[in-house]
Amino acid sequence: MVKTMGEMARWTLYQRFIAERTRDVDPRHVEAWMRVEHPTLDGLSPEAFITAMHMALASALDAGPEASEALAASFGL
Repeated sequence: MVKTMGEMARWTLYQRFIAERTRDVDPRHVEAWMRVEHPTLDGLSPEAFITAMHMALASALDAGPEASEALAASFGL
């Protein structure tokens, strides 16, 4: 998935972190799935964040891009 510089500039710190560690999935989708289980990501330890990221990545892939985009939109991402 190729993103433009403008799109990447709007990414949150979380989305940039996710994008550096994943491929072929929109990091907004992964963040949205993380927020289903963890409304506040700031309180997660680094280990818990990475675990939640991997679980959310699996959820995003299982749900597909349309459902994940709808979820991201519901969080304003």
